Amino acid sequence: MRREEKSDLISALQSSLKSANGVFVIENHGLTVREMETLRNELRPLVSLFKVVKNRLMKLALADTDFAPVSDMMKRPTAVAIATDALAVTKVLAKFADEHPNLTIVGGKMDADVLGVNDIVQLSKLPSLLEVRGTIARILVEPASRLARVSAEYGKKEN
Repeated sequence: MRREEKSDLISALQSSLKSANGVFVIENHGLTVREMETLRNELRPLVSLFKVVKNRLMKLALADTDFAPVSDMMKRPTAVAIATDALAVTKVLAKFADEHPNLTIVGGKMDADVLGVNDIVQLSKLPSLLEVRGTIARILVEPASRLARVSAEYGKKEN
């Protein structure tokens, strides 16, 4: 890779990091090309970038961002997921790691917290924002629908 290609890659990584709400690092030793493509396809709607990047270049891109602590996790050949929906990415990574033991989740950073493997697995078990909104809507609507059902049954009895 020539010097200007490297600088273009670093600037592209930095622009992806500006809009990100999470960065996750995985080691992909032993995964086949087909398995990596499957993981890429599952992550595509949730990330702005999922790429196997040279650690040195990624560390340069992370240097002046909020995600700088992630560079300490990059010791072996790694792939990086720059997330636009960090919670959903944790779910995909945890599920994929369970199904494919060759995938190793190293860690990541989401909001203000640096995450280890156990933190990512715990976050993957939380409900998504859409599920929480559905639960709240159901809780708010349930009393009114019960009242309507009771009123309807009461009206049927008098006829």
